[in-house]
Amino acid sequence: MVSISCGAAEVRKSSTINVSGNGRYFVDQNGKPLFWQADTEWELFHLFTAQDAETMLQNRRSQGFNVVQVMITGLYFAEWEATKGLKPWKAAPAWLDDNPLTPNEEYFKRVDEVVAMAARYNMVLVIGVYHAADQEKGRITLQNARPWARWLAQRYKHATNIVWDMYPHAAPDSEEVIHAIVQGLLDGDGGAHLITMHPDPGPKSSSFMHSEPWLSFNTIQTWSSELLNYGMVAADYKKTPAKPVVSGEARYEQEDGTTPLQCRRAGYWACLAGGFYSFGHAGNWMSPPTWRKWWDTPGASQMKVLGDVFRSIEWWKLVPDRAIITIGNKRDVAARSEGGDWILAYVTGDGPVTLDLHGISASCSAAGWWIDPVTGVRKGIGTFTTSENHTLTPPHGCEDAILLFEKI
Repeated sequence: MVSISCGAAEVRKSSTINVSGNGRYFVDQNGKPLFWQADTEWELFHLFTAQDAETMLQNRRSQGFNVVQVMITGLYFAEWEATKGLKPWKAAPAWLDDNPLTPNEEYFKRVDEVVAMAARYNMVLVIGVYHAADQEKGRITLQNARPWARWLAQRYKHATNIVWDMYPHAAPDSEEVIHAIVQGLLDGDGGAHLITMHPDPGPKSSSFMHSEPWLSFNTIQTWSSELLNYGMVAADYKKTPAKPVVSGEARYEQEDGTTPLQCRRAGYWACLAGGFYSFGHAGNWMSPPTWRKWWDTPGASQMKVLGDVFRSIEWWKLVPDRAIITIGNKRDVAARSEGGDWILAYVTGDGPVTLDLHGISASCSAAGWWIDPVTGVRKGIGTFTTSENHTLTPPHGCEDAILLFEKI
């Protein structure tokens, strides 16, 4: 398969999200670093009224989220309901007769409204163009993939707050349809939007096609609550050419017993490995009509703390560096500023941890804080020399904790 080129840098200058010059992170339309704090709402277009979608977006924005992952057609919630013997939830289809070449105009009028309102709240929508299930069920084929993607991209050519996404299997036999979809997107919007790929199922990464020039950044699905969330991001971070890395789907809060602790661990592991993290709650696909019951869960509020911590420093200068932790839990991770301004460590237990502060520039001293990842409360712990190692013990009773050192 011939690679598809994408010479769209000039076109994307007006987009609210782009990739930095060094390929490590995202920037806004003014070229300023944009910290990716994403929520997952697969059914936002499909099962939400425009009014309810706005309420959800307002809430998520107040929690610090600035990116939302959504499927253009939803995830066929009615099909899932049927397997569980539940009462069907009625919703207008995106495609008449399950045919992507006969899009339902009434459905897409609502999509238009939601895209516009997300822009008003300065939120980016990462829109899934198709899912592997569409291909398996014959809805997306090699014949209709390109014209469907062309139609969609043409309709939203001028929307500045969109990223295109795909959800194929990470396997060679997916590549023909992937390329057809990408070519259709480029036909339709001329490369006006970033493009990524979110393999399903996990643990997989889009980096199986890393060298493709149209792949703006890598997206990973781990579906794990373990240190794999660090390892997979770290592996993609090291690839060349450099591209941003998003941990797009770890375990959802409350699904399979997933706790807020496991969600925030996945988040800090991804970010301190040099990437970004997308949060999700089980209800976003298992019970979307009950969204008012799960939109204010602890996991969501703790994602605001995560975003606040990183936005309080020059996070775009982050360099992953686990060697900073000389003694600690095997799941502890750390990073430093490339300019030597700060060190940030995530501690996963309540035992002592020893850190090497040489990563802070030769100012000879640094101020330190413990930060509670549940509440965001900071506790100053004094001034430390940067020429030697220091051993500290997390606050009593904590499940995890954050250490921040900044040069004085």
